[in-house]
Amino acid sequence: MIESSVSDLDLLELQVRALFTHDSNGRIVAINEPGGGQAPPFFFGRTAAGNLWRVRHDIPTSLAGALVDLAAREPVTNELDALPVGLGEIKAALAEHGLQVTVSGGPAYRFPSVIRDLGGVTPITADNLHLLGQMEAYRLDVEAGLAEYEPRLAVVVDGAAVAICNSARLTDRVAEAGVDTVEAYRGRGYAPVVVAAWAREIRESGRIPLYSTSWENHASQAVARKLGLVAYGADLSLVEVDSASS
Repeated sequence: MIESSVSDLDLLELQVRALFTHDSNGRIVAINEPGGGQAPPFFFGRTAAGNLWRVRHDIPTSLAGALVDLAAREPVTNELDALPVGLGEIKAALAEHGLQVTVSGGPAYRFPSVIRDLGGVTPITADNLHLLGQMEAYRLDVEAGLAEYEPRLAVVVDGAAVAICNSARLTDRVAEAGVDTVEAYRGRGYAPVVVAAWAREIRESGRIPLYSTSWENHASQAVARKLGLVAYGADLSLVEVDSASS
């Protein structure tokens, strides 16, 4: 298993490379997905082995330096849900430059060494788009030719896909799960089925499968528990208020 030799901190670094595009100076530029929009002004991640952070490419040098200094002071802790001690100072520094932000974050998970096969899934391709009648956004992705985000694996009930998982963000090293279930079919255990099948295929392809969610998304965290995922880190983005809903 390729990820067995990757430390939690190195895995967080790989995840951040999947979450955002970077410029030559290591600053984040955009959300790494089609039409993803600009990256947040500031990102902070933690693991029990260490922290890392990123500043957006257009943040003035003086402010970027202040943010880096504040982030570097953060203690390392195994309490992954702990907010940065200096969060208030970070937000105040951004506010001084006219950047009002809201906090968005949650746990990041690695998959266990053995990923169980939880049931049958159907690969979604251009040949069976009729299955996506209740999942329009995924049909549009296939029609747009976004093959790099495959595999797209679905649970099909009565001739229609009701749960689906594909690669929401990816690099040549890792892929992060994007999972969705039709509202009427939630709570029936379909999400773990498609996520497990997706992760098995990603691992077989030579990439490391990752899964992350928000602290508020208890249903998504329940999927992680059912699959035996291990929280290796936590992400925190300071998102501009005007763009928080985009």
